[in-house]
Amino acid sequence: MVSLDQLLAINLVADGLVLAALVRLRSDRFSLRIPLAALVGAAWATLAVLPGLRELGGLVQELSAGLLMVWLVRGRQGWRRLLQDLLLLLLLAAALAGLTLLAQGIASSVLGRSPWPAFGVGAVLFWTAVEGAHRWQDSTAPRREIRPLEVRWQGRRGLLWALVDTGCEATDPLSGLPVVVAERAALRKLLPRRLYEALGRPALVASADVAAAAEGDDRIERSLRLLQLRTVGEAEWLFGLRAQGRVLGGKEQPIVLCLTPRRLSSEGAFAALVGPQMCRMGEGTGS
Repeated sequence: MVSLDQLLAINLVADGLVLAALVRLRSDRFSLRIPLAALVGAAWATLAVLPGLRELGGLVQELSAGLLMVWLVRGRQGWRRLLQDLLLLLLLAAALAGLTLLAQGIASSVLGRSPWPAFGVGAVLFWTAVEGAHRWQDSTAPRREIRPLEVRWQGRRGLLWALVDTGCEATDPLSGLPVVVAERAALRKLLPRRLYEALGRPALVASADVAAAAEGDDRIERSLRLLQLRTVGEAEWLFGLRAQGRVLGGKEQPIVLCLTPRRLSSEGAFAALVGPQMCRMGEGTGS
């Protein structure tokens, strides 16, 4: 018989373990949101066994708790990705439970009646499998080329990591300049505060705010562009600014810097996308 405090502790550790495995397999960063989400899940599971609260243990309620945990750990990423992460979380939870039962069944005489030894063996086997899957995933993934990118706009400079993306060959139809897509948050110090805040929403929704932020400043008004681009598999309208850019090791050149409010890399490995043409132009000449 498992006591209530043991049930809470086991659920807390199990939820933390499967959430950490989810983050590991998604190549995301570990953070304090994992224990917070694990505490929410453990509290939910424990409350569901109490008299009068057993309706919390229904299928819909359990899935809702899983969605909440995934959202707490992975943040805003769209419903499709959220549901994919929920499915992976359920598979990981089933794998951990299966390995724990397997350990209990094979070595019940050695592990004793306490649930912790069997759970500990199952957790070790589980994390070994997760780590092996992550290493295999990393070894088979296509190698990404990430380079430092320096951008300059109206006398202000910013430095960020950029992924050299063979699919990022877009050009501004008016000027023919290459387009660089960057996360708005990564260039906070580059932009005036009012313009930075206006660019925090989808372009077509925030167009009036962006126009108001640029009003009265001829340099911003002449610099602004509105382009439809495909980034990270999604087509979206983005505001762009005429700027100067340089992939370190190359020379500075005019670009259109398009700013997106979305994250381009879930793990934070890069904050901009550049085309190979920027790396080829003047490569090795310095500046």
